[in-house]
Amino acid sequence: MSETKTKYGKYFIRYDTSKWRPGGVPVLIHLEDKIIKGSNLYFVHWVFPGQEPKEGQFAIIGHPPHTHPYNEILMHIGTDPNNPSDLGAEIEMYMGPELEKHVITQTSAVFIPANFIHSPYRIKKVYRPYITIMIIEGPERSEELHPEVLPEDLRKKVDLEFWKRFERMPLSDMVPQDRET
Repeated sequence: MSETKTKYGKYFIRYDTSKWRPGGVPVLIHLEDKIIKGSNLYFVHWVFPGQEPKEGQFAIIGHPPHTHPYNEILMHIGTDPNNPSDLGAEIEMYMGPELEKHVITQTSAVFIPANFIHSPYRIKKVYRPYITIMIIEGPERSEELHPEVLPEDLRKKVDLEFWKRFERMPLSDMVPQDRET
């Protein structure tokens, strides 16, 4: 919700956590040009134990290989105050057309240059809640799929029609807005 009753209240965005959809991503912050003109895309959300995909397209491959027209920064932040470097989760992230595998288990940031093939991205295990921050250095999220870099056996398992619907869908259309206007 925004504080629109003041001159600059439109620049303050808050979300009502009671409106989180069951099974959905628990959003803390979401900004993009469609919400505040001139903003880059910022998306901050919790990941809780039990949110690991168990079936369907997210379980098979996670987010398949793709590119964005803008730089992307993915941050994974552990929430244990006694050991903040421990993410409390295991994430697989593949980089480049050769699908170089990386396993994320520590608080970290990943810089992804514009038009660089990245993913599959799969949350394998979550032991403790953590926070993900996605920054797109552009006004909105869009992507181009690159299934051609997947091994043939995995490519056959991916439902490209399922994933193509997300290519040009603004994040604001995927996440319910809790703003007052």
